Amino acid sequence: MHDVDCIAPTGCLLGQAPLWSASEGFVWWVDRARAKLHRYNPRTGNTRRYDLPLHASALTQKQGRLVMIGDLEVGYYDPETEAYDGFITLDQEPATNRTHYGGVAPDGSFWFGTMDRDETRPSGSYYRLGADGELTCLALRPMVVSGMVCFSPDRKTFYTSDPSEQDILAFDHDPETGALSDRRLFATTADVGAYPAGSAMDAEGFLWNAQWAGSRLVRYAPDGRVDRIVQLPVSRPTGLAFGGDALRTLFISSARIGLSDRMMDRQPMAGCLFSLEVETPGLAQQDWGTPR
Repeated sequence: MHDVDCIAPTGCLLGQAPLWSASEGFVWWVDRARAKLHRYNPRTGNTRRYDLPLHASALTQKQGRLVMIGDLEVGYYDPETEAYDGFITLDQEPATNRTHYGGVAPDGSFWFGTMDRDETRPSGSYYRLGADGELTCLALRPMVVSGMVCFSPDRKTFYTSDPSEQDILAFDHDPETGALSDRRLFATTADVGAYPAGSAMDAEGFLWNAQWAGSRLVRYAPDGRVDRIVQLPVSRPTGLAFGGDALRTLFISSARIGLSDRMMDRQPMAGCLFSLEVETPGLAQQDWGTPR
């Protein structure tokens, strides 16, 4: 295990949703609070920033195009032309909600959640966007904050979180139908005062989780046991993505929103993008519409 390195000193207010594009060799991620898109090139160390017309909160790709959710809509964004084309609006959602985390399911559908902007009401839902563009609301219990979207390598377990309750949840997942059952507690972060944020799955079926206010990453075994803890130089990590040629680089987004001047003095790299070299490769992030 190597050290955590700051690779892009972007100082995002609320950096999140890192996405590794294997075809480009880039890491993409967003600053949701500032409505920005960032790109990092590991080969050159260069970064680039784009202005967005919405506050994007999660990313995927389809046939080389970036797909993003933000505010209460889904759209394509072309970094070459900097043009955005929204194609779905969540008209059924309360105006007080916004989108949150998302990820691609084993069948290639794009799953994402919504949450209450004030983080007080359990009004968050989960959606499934099929490869054909059909949007379905999943029959899951409403949450104050809908969390991560991850699936086990065998496609039989779905992981998400309720950060407001400091819980990571697991469900049985039927790979053939996409049906979910047996909602259960997988792990809790309440004992350390942290909140489960973005996650990534490795090839051994271990779940890596970034823990907001915990200054750490935790690798959980499939039975929920804590396998490894990696301390970070920032208190608010937000998202994870495996990348690099061998998928052994873990990219870590972070935030500085809400930190006082005194707290920033202690963690000046808050809001930057970090990397960690790991022994076990991650699962490759799927494109929307591409089954595993």
